[in-house]
Amino acid sequence: MRIATTALMLIILIIALSVHTEPMHTEPITVVIVSPVEGTVRSGETFTAKIVVIPHEPIKGIKLELHFDPSLFYPKVIREGEIFQESKASFASIREHDKVTITGFFNDDQRVTSRGVFAYVTLIANSTNFGTSVLGLSDVEVTGDGEELPFITVDGRIRVIPTSFDTTCDSCSYPSIPGVHEGTITPSVTINNISKLFTYSCPGTCGHSEEITLWNDTWNITARRDKSESDWYVIEFPHSFSLIAKHTYYYSIRTGSYPLIIHRHTFTNSYGTINCTSFRDVNGNVYDDWIPAIKLEG
Repeated sequence: MRIATTALMLIILIIALSVHTEPMHTEPITVVIVSPVEGTVRSGETFTAKIVVIPHEPIKGIKLELHFDPSLFYPKVIREGEIFQESKASFASIREHDKVTITGFFNDDQRVTSRGVFAYVTLIANSTNFGTSVLGLSDVEVTGDGEELPFITVDGRIRVIPTSFDTTCDSCSYPSIPGVHEGTITPSVTINNISKLFTYSCPGTCGHSEEITLWNDTWNITARRDKSESDWYVIEFPHSFSLIAKHTYYYSIRTGSYPLIIHRHTFTNSYGTINCTSFRDVNGNVYDDWIPAIKLEG
């Protein structure tokens, strides 16, 4: 039995060694990289990506497209990097809603022979949409002395995260009346450095909140409107805090006249989910479909 087992193992080994496999490419080659390869940016912020070139052979010119998700980013500025800044070099760029096209080349016998930045691409993150966008390179051409050079590309991935928990929506409306709102909040992503509550008001009114308490099993915070302040709509917390993604928090908000109301039991958007467990108005009536339109922000 032991002899048979040993013989079987030898046969398997011989078959494995005889199977042809495609070797991995290990020869040096020019690399075009989007830097950073992975990153995070807050909604509404400006972000600059670098297109880095690591030449294996002398490079005369480069042309490429950088694509991105237009629902998450739009292009602001494209600046030339260091590798084509010589007086006898040309650099040009075109901005479109979902990509930028960049070209650079030498007009004389100069060549790119060392690692450097080809271009700086400044993008602005959407202030209301969140998610991850690939910063993808395509239609890349790398040329030497009259011939195209081989290369590989490395794309980037940038995640846009919100800076607030915002419940405003197009369907927010009257009726509205002062009272106490209670329910839960579950953010879709972690929101850091929250320092104030903004309450949306019905058009033409000074709808606002008077007091808010947030809590879970291990934590709580309470804030009240400073009546000496001229901004009716904002309550500042005594210190900043974070709401953790997918964690549920309880809220109690006492509102003044005419805050904007979402007349639903539960409301979900890209920021997360908020629901109403009860709303008791100043007349003592109780409802379960009055959610205040608010924003918790830094």
